[in-house]
Amino acid sequence: MDRTAAAQRLSRLPAVAAGLLFFTLACGSHPAAPVAPADAGSDAGMNDAGTSDAGTSDAGGSCLPGALYGGGETASVGGSVTATIVDTTGAAAAGQPIYICGIDLCSAPANVDSQGHAAISTGLSMKKPAFRFGDAVNYAEFSIPLTASPTAFGTLTTGHLPATGAALTPGTTATSGDVSLAIPAGAMVAIDTIVYGTAAQQALRTVAIPVASAAAQLASAKVNGSSANFQLLYGLAPVDTTICPPAKVTVPLPHHTAAPNDLGWAAGAAVEFWVTTTDVGQTFAPYSGWARLSDGVVSADGASVSTVEGQGFPFLESFAVRLK
Repeated sequence: MDRTAAAQRLSRLPAVAAGLLFFTLACGSHPAAPVAPADAGSDAGMNDAGTSDAGTSDAGGSCLPGALYGGGETASVGGSVTATIVDTTGAAAAGQPIYICGIDLCSAPANVDSQGHAAISTGLSMKKPAFRFGDAVNYAEFSIPLTASPTAFGTLTTGHLPATGAALTPGTTATSGDVSLAIPAGAMVAIDTIVYGTAAQQALRTVAIPVASAAAQLASAKVNGSSANFQLLYGLAPVDTTICPPAKVTVPLPHHTAAPNDLGWAAGAAVEFWVTTTDVGQTFAPYSGWARLSDGVVSADGASVSTVEGQGFPFLESFAVRLK
């Protein structure tokens, strides 16, 4: 099912609550990390470097987030947005729905036209308004905070997700495109079957997106006030899928030279895996923002990066990788 209704796109708050209950039941042997109260403020779940400790408990890979994000948001008028939305080949993302959504409500949807042009406006007052594009079924979904109105984004790039992928089966490694997801034997995997109604939609499907073409959706990711400097970016589906215990994620590093990888990352170097989310519950990352979900490391041969033992992905969202 495509996400063509605002009600569906706001359904994630109860889904997150159900997911946290699922984590508690499925991983009760892991000590639960403390959860910040809902009004704890925008720094909830952030460590001293300004990055999230969510999903990186030392308690053997706990599925629970370190703390909830957000709290205390004030309302403002959603405003208006214009943009041209294309995929990684430069083709128009024609017919894709677009929204202006806060954590409390969404505008009526509009659609990308045959040339990729997108225009939407709303007079609704909402908390933490953001421009959302990509349906997370056929195209990777992203959300960009709105700080001024009107906002003209220019060209925004999403990724066209493949039609087929790899089943998310416990005890196996699901691979789609560059992304491999090793799911522990006996793990619990919970997929939103309202949004992803078919077996093909419920499979892991990923697309690599050049970071140079995604500056707008990466801009809010900061480390100590400076750019996070992501070098790899992937859109995926099915988003909001919970996996407990967390899955190990591995992606190859680009290699077109005699060196182990084009990025110059040394074997054994520490990296970070960050996620972005349109989850209005702000459980593993701030709404329309970014947070570190897992530490990682460059392989001994310098050819790939993986999440570290005891961490990984308890929650599937589009993600990026940076050198620590």
